[in-house]
Amino acid sequence: MTKSKSFSEEYSRIIGLLVLTFVVSLLFSTPSTIFAGSISVLDTELSHVSPDAMSVRTKIDFGNNEHMRAFPNNIGGWEGSDYDTTRVAESLGADVMLMRSYINPETFQPVIFLIMQSNNRSSFHPPIVCYPALGYTIEEEGKAGIPVHDMSWVEVPFLYIHEPENKTHVHFNDTISVKKLIVTKQSGGKVTERKVVLYFYVKESPLTSDAFTFVRVSALAPTEGSYDGILNLTAEFMGDTIPCMFELQKEEPLVLFIFLSSGIGKVVVGLLLLVPLSIMFYPEIKRLRKV
Repeated sequence: MTKSKSFSEEYSRIIGLLVLTFVVSLLFSTPSTIFAGSISVLDTELSHVSPDAMSVRTKIDFGNNEHMRAFPNNIGGWEGSDYDTTRVAESLGADVMLMRSYINPETFQPVIFLIMQSNNRSSFHPPIVCYPALGYTIEEEGKAGIPVHDMSWVEVPFLYIHEPENKTHVHFNDTISVKKLIVTKQSGGKVTERKVVLYFYVKESPLTSDAFTFVRVSALAPTEGSYDGILNLTAEFMGDTIPCMFELQKEEPLVLFIFLSSGIGKVVVGLLLLVPLSIMFYPEIKRLRKV
């Protein structure tokens, strides 16, 4: 009579293969993948992923009213003052909304900063639809590059290995692509108001959340002539706000290479690979031990 195999013998190949897959995935991951926080995507489009999309790690919970109220009032010399957005948020069906006017004493030109989050896409009327509905004419539509120079924007990777000469200095700048609108209002055939509007969307992973966040910066521009000065001002301010909301993960080595860089690490890699192989060949090992 043939003796029935135990569960561990019967499924050793499958179990070992699953463990091996996990180990290989682990070794070919980066430390931030393992220890990651909330990963989101900054994008110029809401309905689809555009070429401008950038993966970031969020520092704040956009769906938490307390986090929004705690958003810095002072950012790089800019001083903020809140608007009451209760009625606007209710009318749009937004779950969380922060609208704040910031003024830099050096320019005395206010910029309006808006963060709005909702699980309902109907709350996110595209600005190209909203502004005409409010009586504005879109004078120009395009994109703008927002430079971010603050080092806090770049998260130093876990177990990141610096070269000796760069041990204390990591140089990194980045530019974020956002949507740009120039809108005007007219009265009696004359332009009475002109605005520069910069905005982007923050999209969470569809596996973890249905929430979308809209971030916008706007400011009044001269009714005639160039708006470049105001565009530069709003871009500078938006660049100052980015490190308050997000972190950009710097390029880092694979876990495998981190382990292989030391003697102990090489032993760890060997043990990690030995475990699934031992499981896979458990029946053979068991038989050899009986011989």
